[in-house]
Amino acid sequence: MSFISKLIAKIRQSAIAKDSSWAIIGSAIGKGASMLTGVIIARLLGAEIYGEYGMVKSTLAYVAVFSTFGLGYTTTKHIAQCRKNDFQQIRSIIRDSLTITLITSGLMAVLLLLFAQYITSEPHLVPTLRYTALIVIFNAINTTQLGLLSGFKDFRTIAINNTVTGIATLLLGTSLTYYIGLDGAVMALFIATALQCLLNHIAVRGHAMRIKKLAETSEEKPQKTNSIRELLRFSLPIALQECVYASANWIKMLILIHLAGYDELGLYTASNQWFVMILFIPGVLRNVILSHLSSSIDDTAKHKNTFSTMLKINAIATLIPAIGIALLSPLIDLFYGDSFHGLVPVLLIMVVTSVFGCIANIYTQEFISRGRTWTIFWGYVLREYGSLIIVTPFIMQYGQQFGAALMYSAVLIMHIVYCSVLHYKYNKEFKRV
Repeated sequence: MSFISKLIAKIRQSAIAKDSSWAIIGSAIGKGASMLTGVIIARLLGAEIYGEYGMVKSTLAYVAVFSTFGLGYTTTKHIAQCRKNDFQQIRSIIRDSLTITLITSGLMAVLLLLFAQYITSEPHLVPTLRYTALIVIFNAINTTQLGLLSGFKDFRTIAINNTVTGIATLLLGTSLTYYIGLDGAVMALFIATALQCLLNHIAVRGHAMRIKKLAETSEEKPQKTNSIRELLRFSLPIALQECVYASANWIKMLILIHLAGYDELGLYTASNQWFVMILFIPGVLRNVILSHLSSSIDDTAKHKNTFSTMLKINAIATLIPAIGIALLSPLIDLFYGDSFHGLVPVLLIMVVTSVFGCIANIYTQEFISRGRTWTIFWGYVLREYGSLIIVTPFIMQYGQQFGAALMYSAVLIMHIVYCSVLHYKYNKEFKRV
């Protein structure tokens, strides 16, 4: 018990803990407001129209994978790693990253405008999908802005902006959906995204003005930098990694639908929601981890201490809810009802998977901070498509009864393989550096 108390006291005194606290608080309020808004919108729209709203949001989520081009992580890593007096480079990163974001998101928005009629079979949803092209641009800019603010370690501002946006989403989503319906729900999403973009712009501009003044008063000689090429080279494998993840999950869904049935997809989806819940804090802390690891890359002792500290924080944040959900799995099964019979074993496999997901998160940010983005990309290819190769023949034979359990078992196996590979490469390449 004394060991845990000392560990908690040590964590609370660290700068990492302070940044982590702001990140968790801001994200919890923002996500909580968004979840509540989703429940209210579902009640106002009804199941059928809410399904159409879900299709619109899913389309936005898939388009976002391509429109952000991995610049969230890239900007965090480069801003955090720049020397404290490397003002010209920081200014270039801010300017060029936002330029790339506008170009890539603008291209995806145009494609969405042109091909909206082919995405949905419902003609009345085509204008709505085209309207969301603007959301694609604002969402991509938000991602880059959050990456920049994370690089500056301004997690307090991120938390405040997330809180304001979450409250605005709740108020606007409720009122506009009540009066206008589906179009009102989408309009609320657009306004909230634009509001967050504006708030983040003010914060980024503040940092940019401070850097500009420091650059003018410093003795640093202006240098020609090609940060656009550097940012694109670093972002490409991250963008491809996100594409691999999105496409693999889409294929998993199709495999379950066609080889196991919608009931097994329901079990898998329900378990996946709890998986996301267990890894909520580790997910929120990704930019915190990357920012601190990148800023300490030239200080070996500090970097290793940061890696160790974040591993402990993530382990505690994952194990507590994981154990709780494992113990409560029979009650969770009862809560879902008789149609979700067989959920308990899937939940238990998911709980074990979440532990390795937590470990994978730390190693992933460690390799990104060291510029080893292609290693992570190939690791994702191995993990995501490897699970598909493993599970498909088994689901073809036993999918009708055990489809969800088999799918999560394959995911667990490949998470263990992924963690093992990264742990091996870390010990071989970085541990003695």
